[in-house]
Amino acid sequence: YEVLEAADGEEALLLAEEHAGQIDLLITDVIMPGMDGPTLLKRARQFLGTAPVMFISGYAEAEFSDMLEGEQGVSFLPKPINITILAERVKQELQAA
Repeated sequence: YEVLEAADGEEALLLAEEHAGQIDLLITDVIMPGMDGPTLLKRARQFLGTAPVMFISGYAEAEFSDMLEGEQGVSFLPKPINITILAERVKQELQAA
């Protein structure tokens, strides 16, 4: 996989715009400094098209799921995670898209 890494939500939004239509999967934390993950998704969706989005968080999914109302193709992976689980989930998300 080719990975575009961002230090925060603002940088991720810029990368999404720069690579509009080329991103196959967005993986983001829910809570980040500055812009949180759900806000990033709302602002980046225009650049992502129908690409799936995976949220990673130490918080329960129910604590932020209302912030994602109306979004399609969103999944959740609870922390802590290991690289094997992450790799399998990425594979599943890309195959399902």
